[in-house]
Amino acid sequence: MEQLLNYDDSKALAFQRPSLKSVDEKTLAEMPVYNILCGKQAGLPFDYLMTDIYSGCLPIKSICYGNCSAAEYWINKGHNFGMRRINNFDEALFRESISNLPVNQRWLRQGWVSDCSLSKKSWDLLAVTSDILMEHNIRLVIITKVFTKPSAEVMQTLAKNKAEFRVSISAIDSRHEIERRFESLEAYREAGGMAVPYLMSFKFADDPLKTNQELIVSKIVEDDYIAAEHPLRLSNDNTGLESAETDRYYHPKFADQAWFGRLYAQTGNFLLPPPTFLPAEYTFHFLRYTDLLRSGASYSFNNLPTYQDLLEKNLIHKNTFDHANYDVK
Repeated sequence: MEQLLNYDDSKALAFQRPSLKSVDEKTLAEMPVYNILCGKQAGLPFDYLMTDIYSGCLPIKSICYGNCSAAEYWINKGHNFGMRRINNFDEALFRESISNLPVNQRWLRQGWVSDCSLSKKSWDLLAVTSDILMEHNIRLVIITKVFTKPSAEVMQTLAKNKAEFRVSISAIDSRHEIERRFESLEAYREAGGMAVPYLMSFKFADDPLKTNQELIVSKIVEDDYIAAEHPLRLSNDNTGLESAETDRYYHPKFADQAWFGRLYAQTGNFLLPPPTFLPAEYTFHFLRYTDLLRSGASYSFNNLPTYQDLLEKNLIHKNTFDHANYDVK
């Protein structure tokens, strides 16, 4: 972790939204519990989605960067997002939902409204589902913050089943969180799995946060990862905006949320797009960026706008704003 020696996490807790923190969680109902299924035929908004292992995630005081839109959605519906409950797994129903997927759907996202790393039990269940999916040549793209580390056995199972392990990382994370997530990425890659740092980028005015972000990028490059970038959105009432550039852009769909587009499009390691842009037939097998370069393979993905795109008002990207609400029909 030498690249992170100058990492400064003194601003990590500054990113909060008073409008959410004022909600009394005791007045809210439990989260609903769903069957763990796959695709639109099962009631999910997109065919690339699999029901999260958990319904709900973190309590209001702990939601990611104070700005989790899934948490806000469920709180507004009167449910306590932090009162998480593990969803039901019925193998017969799960297999039936797989059979109803389009024939070209070769991957499923796990980590849409929640995080599969909330307990050892959830990791174990995810490994079981990955075995079943691999029978159909379908792999998982897992979005996680690794709140609980998977066991070595689970990592080996997921790697064997070609799961993509995307670990969300931000300059706003604490040093402990950053170190834990990079340790998990390296452990998964050592197990033979595709480990992808998923940078939640933002244009900071605050020097320590700008430095943090560059330290993370430098580590990704020096450690030879293939990475992805997702521009972070922060609501107008987020106290952390004091650390952001004042010349801001706003998300076309979430007009009260500042964002700056992708900042690292010119850094070759940042090759992969957010899951919204992955085609149904998506497959990718390189574990290191240099492996990709040596292979001579060429990949081109549709992606989110860059900061330069925003400056030039060039926002027309297919599926750029293809969002759905966080409920299941």
